[in-house]
Amino acid sequence: MEYIARVNLKTDCHNRKELIDFCLQNKEQYLAIGWSYVYSPDENKILSYQDYYYAVKRAVKIRNKRINPVHNIFWNAKEDDLFWTRDLEGNYWICRATGCALPYFDKDMDIGAVVPIEAYKVGMEVPGQIKASFNRPRGGTAEKIRDDGIVEYSKYVFNLKSGKSQYDYVTTKSDFLSNLPDFELEELVISYLQIKENYYLLSNSIANKSTTVKIECELISRDISDPRKAVVQVKGGHSKEVDALDYMDYVSHNYLVYLFAPTIINIDKAKNVIEITKDDLNSFYKEYKSILPESIVRWENLFV
Repeated sequence: MEYIARVNLKTDCHNRKELIDFCLQNKEQYLAIGWSYVYSPDENKILSYQDYYYAVKRAVKIRNKRINPVHNIFWNAKEDDLFWTRDLEGNYWICRATGCALPYFDKDMDIGAVVPIEAYKVGMEVPGQIKASFNRPRGGTAEKIRDDGIVEYSKYVFNLKSGKSQYDYVTTKSDFLSNLPDFELEELVISYLQIKENYYLLSNSIANKSTTVKIECELISRDISDPRKAVVQVKGGHSKEVDALDYMDYVSHNYLVYLFAPTIINIDKAKNVIEITKDDLNSFYKEYKSILPESIVRWENLFV
């Protein structure tokens, strides 16, 4: 499986709840897309997804537009492919395709095609890469997530929620932190600073930036007897080394700088730049695991 796709259930219908209930709350479940207007007397009879696809392609060409990526994702969909979707309450659903895409005409809900699925509600806690895909500005109807960790995680979650052993998923004996996805690693480091170092995260969560270095967020001390402000940079996996001296602009503005990365150079030459080590995070994780977000903790199941 090369990728997992996320699909927004959002056609040009007047009642989106009706659409989502139709797709997820009935005995027969679907992922659905729109463009139902192509079912018109001017088109040849649409008997297959291919007929529907080419009808949409002709229609968008007339409007000087390109076919939406979701049509290609549906074109390639086959049994056992995995998808993520989301309902109006913000719950994420893991979906397994039970067949290929089919034409399906419903004018009121603006449905033009469906992929038959079995779907299970996962809840609101999912990895950050999945959340980001849904929340990305102008992210479109669908997007492919090409990340091996997300693919294996999705297989694991489907098995868990369905109660089946539908997929073999790859576990790794590498350490937990080295394989934690970027979003979850950043959240773990920020949680560490808030709980162990007694900071709170500023509501805008974005610190002032220098001309060369991107930091994750800005934090302020909770201790009124020891006022501090800090920024943090997180680099996971096999990222390139981080040079502590690149952050001296923040230090000159009275920030403490916290760094987590596989390799940090010149840390001994950079005053008020503090390294967070793997041992720090591993100890923190073991001690506070019970109160950490499930989006972080559940990754442990893949690293045994």
